[in-house]
Amino acid sequence: MKKDSFLLLIAFLSDYFTKSSNREKIELFIDRAKNENPWFSEHLIREAMEAVYKQFFDVKAWEDFFLLHPHQVPTSHQVGLILAGNLPAVGIHDVLMTLASGNKACIKLSSQDKSIMLLYVQAMQEFGADVPIQLIERLQGMDAVIATGSDFSGSYFAHYFSTIPHIIRKNRTSIAIVDGSESQEDFHELAKDVFSYYGLGCRNVSTIAIPESYDPTPLFDVLTQYHWVLDHTKYSNNYQYHKTLFLLNQIPHFDLGNLLIQESQDLVSPVGVVYLRRYSSKEELHNWIQNSEGKIQCIVGSESAYVNQVGFGESQQPGISDFADGIDTYAFLTSLS
Repeated sequence: MKKDSFLLLIAFLSDYFTKSSNREKIELFIDRAKNENPWFSEHLIREAMEAVYKQFFDVKAWEDFFLLHPHQVPTSHQVGLILAGNLPAVGIHDVLMTLASGNKACIKLSSQDKSIMLLYVQAMQEFGADVPIQLIERLQGMDAVIATGSDFSGSYFAHYFSTIPHIIRKNRTSIAIVDGSESQEDFHELAKDVFSYYGLGCRNVSTIAIPESYDPTPLFDVLTQYHWVLDHTKYSNNYQYHKTLFLLNQIPHFDLGNLLIQESQDLVSPVGVVYLRRYSSKEELHNWIQNSEGKIQCIVGSESAYVNQVGFGESQQPGISDFADGIDTYAFLTSLS
């Protein structure tokens, strides 16, 4: 799509998802999504859709984006998109980037997130038949591919699409850095980074790094207040399962009543568990982060020591230019020839 047409599409989507005449249809797709994936509670779906609306359906934000990224491809290419399904509409960023770059989006939906993505695709198609977007089952004849999956599937994708330009994303997670200067409000904001979407996203904090001699009681006192996550059956089951596992295996841990805290050198914690990692110095912390950078999506903290660092409470508020895995998707898409 040309830039002017793309901006009109964004304006159309902004209007589409606020029109009362579309409310019944939107609610139907939300109901389908709840039945499709047991993790997708109504609260989670609406939270994700509100984030999509605020972050990606803002014409001014895209105008600013195009000022920094003025190029489009001279000839449209077929770009295969294998979308993730851990959160509702988590693949919308790749779809919009593909259209904004002037390419055609050939989308393979995740079985875990069909309904909400289908809602967005149908909304785009209602804008006009010339929107270069298509749902597919097999990625054959693609000029390029952007695929998101697990570490296992990512290795398979890298091999299968080795002969064409590609971006392959694997498992990632996020961490938080506490240095002892935080306020109680900072900890409440950090709780959002931990509990939003029940901890399912790659931008959710799964490990909190604290100074070696730091007493984490003030942090725990805040985290234990967020009992709403236990209202979700699957989160509650995960929490109870790992609690039983820790007790049976006599694994030292802190039980906050809604979250288990385990001191660990690992990075990716299961749902219902957050790892605590103590660091002896800023240098030791920096070395650990450098060694783990291939697995870290973003870093939450009060300092701005890292490129992918955000403030407390901001991990789930990515902007248009916050590219997954630190790879500029738009630059990749506009480099296709």
